[in-house]
Amino acid sequence: MLPLVLLNGLLDSFNPCAIGVLLLYVSIILTLGASRRQLIFFGIFYLVSMYVTYFLIGLGLLQAFHLFGIHNFFGWAAAAIVFTVGAFQLKEYFFPRLYVPVLTPFFGACRVPKWDRKITIISALVLGFFVGLCEFPCSGAIYLATVALLSAKATFFQGIVYLLVYNVMFILPTAAIFAVSTRPQIVKLIQKWQGQSITKIKLIMGLSMIAMSILLLAWLITPYI
Repeated sequence: MLPLVLLNGLLDSFNPCAIGVLLLYVSIILTLGASRRQLIFFGIFYLVSMYVTYFLIGLGLLQAFHLFGIHNFFGWAAAAIVFTVGAFQLKEYFFPRLYVPVLTPFFGACRVPKWDRKITIISALVLGFFVGLCEFPCSGAIYLATVALLSAKATFFQGIVYLLVYNVMFILPTAAIFAVSTRPQIVKLIQKWQGQSITKIKLIMGLSMIAMSILLLAWLITPYI
């Protein structure tokens, strides 16, 4: 399970929301002439808040799956949701202008949170919290499928450990980008790269979600064969 957890955590991390918000606020902080220390503290608390928020979401899902069982409605619903979101991501890559009722407005609602530009620990924590919440509907299908498989293949406490590892991988790219984003020129380069690669990210995430849903469905069907 560990290789799957590491891979899925990394795939889940390439979400424009978390990286885009961090780059936006780093550029704002640099524009305001903040010190390097202020920038580092802002980034650390932002990442910690996002990590804790996403971990708690996964922990709640893990508890639900262990409480109600993976082979009942919740397991099938998780597989259906993951497949649907994956198919939507592929639609976004191949047919970006195609409107899908319910799904298009839902995923389009994920926007950069508007928050106080003051460079404080509280603003970093609140921003990280809202981004963590926003990320789940945007790319949380991979997370949902991973938690469903963990509830089936591991004990509850093993699942908690896997969730801790998953979320380290989840924030790793954002943390790495933050580490090199101390100069305005670098921030602009990363933002340019993100804009150019966003469609490819949707393709990779869509294919990954479809694969995960098929894997989950195969495991759900096995006892009936």
